[in-house]
Amino acid sequence: MADNTAVDVEVGVARVKSPLARSENQFAHFLLRSAVVGVAAGLVAVAFRLTVTCGDAWREWVLRWAPSFPGFAWLVLPVAGAVAAGLAGWLTDLAPETAGGGIPQVEAVLGSEGGLNWWRVLPVKFLGGTLTLSSGLSLGPEGPAVQLGAAAGQAVSQGMRRSKAEELHLIACGAGAGLAAAFNAPLAGVVFVVEELRRNFSPYALGGALAASVTADIVSLAIVGPLPAFRVAQLQPFVLGSLPFFLYLGAATGILGAAFNWGITTTLSAADRLAGVPRWVRAATVGFSVCLVGYFLPQLLGGGHALVMRVLGNPAGYTLGWLLLLFWLKFGLILLSYGAGVPGGILLPLLTLGALSGAIVARGGAFLFPVLEDLAPSFVIIGMAAFFVAVVRSPLTGIVLLTEMTGRYQYMLPLLLTCIVAYMVAEACGSLPLYEALLQRYLHKEEQGGRTVSVWGGIAVVELVVESGSEASGRLVKDLQLPSDCLLVAVVRGTREEIPRGGTPLHEGDVLRVIAPEKRLAAVKRDLLRLTSCPH
Repeated sequence: MADNTAVDVEVGVARVKSPLARSENQFAHFLLRSAVVGVAAGLVAVAFRLTVTCGDAWREWVLRWAPSFPGFAWLVLPVAGAVAAGLAGWLTDLAPETAGGGIPQVEAVLGSEGGLNWWRVLPVKFLGGTLTLSSGLSLGPEGPAVQLGAAAGQAVSQGMRRSKAEELHLIACGAGAGLAAAFNAPLAGVVFVVEELRRNFSPYALGGALAASVTADIVSLAIVGPLPAFRVAQLQPFVLGSLPFFLYLGAATGILGAAFNWGITTTLSAADRLAGVPRWVRAATVGFSVCLVGYFLPQLLGGGHALVMRVLGNPAGYTLGWLLLLFWLKFGLILLSYGAGVPGGILLPLLTLGALSGAIVARGGAFLFPVLEDLAPSFVIIGMAAFFVAVVRSPLTGIVLLTEMTGRYQYMLPLLLTCIVAYMVAEACGSLPLYEALLQRYLHKEEQGGRTVSVWGGIAVVELVVESGSEASGRLVKDLQLPSDCLLVAVVRGTREEIPRGGTPLHEGDVLRVIAPEKRLAAVKRDLLRLTSCPH
C-alpha cells in the first residue's frame, strides 16, 4: 500500500484517512507544541522580569546608601553601574549574538541567515541582561525577552526532535510569547510575529503565535498578576478640535523616529571603530557615564517605565522646558547605552521618548487650546504608539501593543490617524525601519566574521529550509526555477545528505545547500527565499 494512505480495519471494512484529516491532525499537534513553547517562554520571560525588578530595587538602594560617603556620594552609583555594565560586557563576549535587544538576531535565524544556540543564549542573555538593566543603562527588558523566548522555542523544538521547518515556526512562536509575557499583551505578541518576524499570515504562523502568546500570558498573569503594563486613570472624552494637534504629534514623532534610527546606526558605526577596545571596558565606561547623569536625574536611569508613569499620572507637573530637557537627555542616553554592545532592548526606551513627545505637544498646544491640558494623558499614550510606529514601522503591532498595555480603547480614531501620519513621515524621511537596519548590520558583520562560508575564491555556500506551503515543498528539483547563477549541490533531510538529481522530490523541512558567486549572494538569497518560504 502507498505510504500516503493510512488504513484502519473495523468489522472487515477498510477506512482510508483523507490527506485533509491527516493535515488537520498535524496542525492540532503543532498548536499543542506551540502552547508548550508558550509555557516555556512565559516562564523564562517572567523570571527575567522579576530578576530585573530586583536589580532596579538594588540600584535604588545604592542611590539611598550613597550619602553615607560625604564628598564621594556622587561616585557610588557610577562605580556600581560601571562594575555591573562591565560584567555584562564580559559575559556578552561569551555569546556575541546576545548583544543588543536580540530581535534582529531572531529575524536572521528565521530568514535562514543566522544561527541560534539556545543553550548558550539563555544563560548569557538572562545574566547579561540582568546586569545591564541593573546597572542603569537606558535599555529595556522587552527585546531580551523576545530573544529568550525564541531560545526557549528552539529548546522545546529540539527536545521534541521536530523538523527544521517546524523549529523555525516554534522559534517565532517563542519570540512572540516572550513579548506577550513581557508586556502582558498577548495579541501584540501574535501581531508582532506575523507582521514583523514572519511577515506571513499562514495558519502555522498565526495559529502557532496565538497558542504560544496566550499560554505565555496566562503564565505571566498567574505569577505577576493581571495589571496592565501602564496603569492609566480614566481618560477625558475625545474633543474633535484637538485632532490637528494629534496630526502634528504624528508628524513630529515621524521626524524624531527617523532621527532616532539614524542616531542608533551612527552610534553603532562609531562603536565599531572602537573594536580594538575590549567590550567590557567600553561597557564599563558607558555605565559610569550614564549613572553619573542618573545620580542627579534618577528618573532617566533604566528603560523609563517609572518616568512614563510619572508623566501619565501628573503631566501638568512638568513644564515645557523640563519635558524638552528630559526628552533630549533620554534620547542621548539611549544611543550611548545601545552603543555599549551589551544585552538590552530598545522597545521600552523608545516608548518613553514617545510618551515625552506626547506630553510636549500637549503642553505646548495648551497655550493655544487650553483643553489640551486635560487631554495630556491621551497625548502621552498616543505618542508612545506613534513613536514606536515611526521607529519600527510595524503599525499594527504598535497600535495593539499600546491598547493592551494601557487598557484604553476610546481614543482609537486619533490613535490610528497619528500612527498613520508618523509612519508616512518616517518613510518620507528615507530612514530604514530600525530592525531592518540593525539586521543588515548584523548580517554584514556575520559575513565579515566568516559565518558565510567562502570556497574557491568568491564562491559562497547558502543554506535554506523548505517551509510548509512554500513553492518548493512537494516539487521535484527539475521543476524548480532556480536562479541561473546558483547551483543546488545537496539536500539535507534529517541526518541524511544526498546529491540532488532532477527527479529528487523536496519536502517540508529539507535543507537546500546552494553555491553562488559572493557578488550575487544577496540577490540569489532573495530569489531562493521566494521558493522556500511560505507565501504571504
